[in-house]
Amino acid sequence: MVTKEDLFMIVTKYLSKTYILPHMLVANKSDVIKELTHLIFEKKRIKGMGMALDQVVAREVMESTGIGHGVAIPHARIAGIKTLICAVGRVPSGIDFLSVDRKPANLIFLILYPPTQQTTYLNFVATLVKLLRVNATRKALMTVETAEEIFDVLDQASKSFADDHEAIAGGVEADPDIAQMPDTHADLILMARLQFYEEMLAETRTGKGELRKRIEKIRSLVDPRILRHYDRLMKSQPPALVPVEADTCQGCFMRLPSKFAQQVRQDVAHIHTCMNCSRFIYVI
Repeated sequence: MVTKEDLFMIVTKYLSKTYILPHMLVANKSDVIKELTHLIFEKKRIKGMGMALDQVVAREVMESTGIGHGVAIPHARIAGIKTLICAVGRVPSGIDFLSVDRKPANLIFLILYPPTQQTTYLNFVATLVKLLRVNATRKALMTVETAEEIFDVLDQASKSFADDHEAIAGGVEADPDIAQMPDTHADLILMARLQFYEEMLAETRTGKGELRKRIEKIRSLVDPRILRHYDRLMKSQPPALVPVEADTCQGCFMRLPSKFAQQVRQDVAHIHTCMNCSRFIYVI
């Protein structure tokens, strides 16, 4: 049976309370990344930590993942792990992450994901960014004391977000901030959801009718022009929506001109496509 947790990204599904460090004392962002990476590999009892750490650090050197508002999301695609994993570190004193707003980062979400889960990663990050744009959520994450409480804040925020989107898909009036979807992140979340559900539909053996119903409801929310381009891409060169890492499109693996990549980061009023493969692109 397909559950709401399958249909809507619940970020705590990929996070354990044992992967949360609420009182980190570190000197720099390299130490944060090292400690969180070590935590994941220690708890999961898997090999290859050194290589994974090198990839996360290399990714961070090419382009900072400090997204502003005290939040950083270092991440890397790692061969050898089976599913996306997230670890959370809180640095109460703040640490320089070369964030876009030039302010220290207090909340660090380290994400590792296998090459086969690029859409899951995109869906996860898009949801996480949306959750962390809410001032009340960030404030709560900074004021609670324990790892369990941080987990509970993220769990409740994530489930509330899922409830809002379920209300939208069902035609029920929801939170105006969510329902109106005024920003690009929200539009991209819709496409990430759609892509995620369609991949689920191709892989699952049960619950196909429910998935098809949900897909049609989400499709009804997407601008027809965007949807037509999305459909063309999914037919000719899936996936249709891909992340950009270090100015490189992860669909065609071609490097974007630096000026264009910067424009994509700064122009949040529009959805952008890769200049080489025409896929929708998302920059973190």
